[in-house]
Amino acid sequence: MVEVPDGRDVAVPGSTRETYDACFERGHHFRLFDRPGIFRVSQAGLALGDYLVRSLCKSDLAGHILEIGTGSGAIALLLRGMGATSVTATDISASAVSTARQNELANFGDSTIDFWHSDLYPTSENGEQRLFDLIVFNPPGWRTPSEPFIAELKQKHRSLDLDAMFYGDSVLLRFLQQLPQHLTANGRAIVGLNSLIGIADIFARSRLAHPPPGGKIIQSRLLERIEIPLLFYTSEWLEVRSHLLEQFEKGRQEYAATYVTKGDTIHWFYEITEVTVEEKATGSLLPRVNEQPSTSARLRPFAGETAELTSAALRVSEA
Repeated sequence: MVEVPDGRDVAVPGSTRETYDACFERGHHFRLFDRPGIFRVSQAGLALGDYLVRSLCKSDLAGHILEIGTGSGAIALLLRGMGATSVTATDISASAVSTARQNELANFGDSTIDFWHSDLYPTSENGEQRLFDLIVFNPPGWRTPSEPFIAELKQKHRSLDLDAMFYGDSVLLRFLQQLPQHLTANGRAIVGLNSLIGIADIFARSRLAHPPPGGKIIQSRLLERIEIPLLFYTSEWLEVRSHLLEQFEKGRQEYAATYVTKGDTIHWFYEITEVTVEEKATGSLLPRVNEQPSTSARLRPFAGETAELTSAALRVSEA
């Protein structure tokens, strides 16, 4: 069992551990199958789940909820355990969906979550778009690597699914482009974002390339922000450490990737962000900016993400 640099744990071939425990706040506890190639619940995922436990109310849980990229199904199980009446969960990995279904049955004794093998959003049986009141998403945290780096990663990382860690920029752009088609009128998304991805740049590109129809805009605000050290736990990652750091530095210069260096360690920020689709305000296309983070925001090593998206100018100044 290894932990990859963005905080995710992944089962690898040869692992002998059959199950592990995922524990969230207020006593929500699940025992999950540990399967080759299926990401374990990361510290970021635990923090996202803890935020949901603290913040979601009965009306949130009474609506139609979608979790994208469910992996082991832990967040979907958590939502069910909190009392959600309608939970749909998707993953691009068929084996992840199968494992998530088994995890629900093992923990609850029956199956009520609607698991889908799908890229991002599900569709109904008649092909129509499905609408949700709440969408939860913890996307890949790193951008598409350079071509030479991709070749090196594919050569050295035979045991890990690189698509689940990289290409976060293209995944997020597609997520934002399609979001207006899947949210109800008063719906919202709660998304965990890695500051190394260049958050403001992604939102700016989305607004320019794929503005929502009908005079609406994508809005965002910070919910919680957590600082996480970037650690390398395997020989595979240590071998490409210098190239990875070069990618991050390039990102800082080109698209305002945000991180700080403390000694020999990079610290990134997990930003739990609310995303909504709203009527265009008085001409401004910039996302809403909270002057101060939520009072519940906190710094937690090895925990999960936060952040409200701020304007591109603010992100550049932070970098």
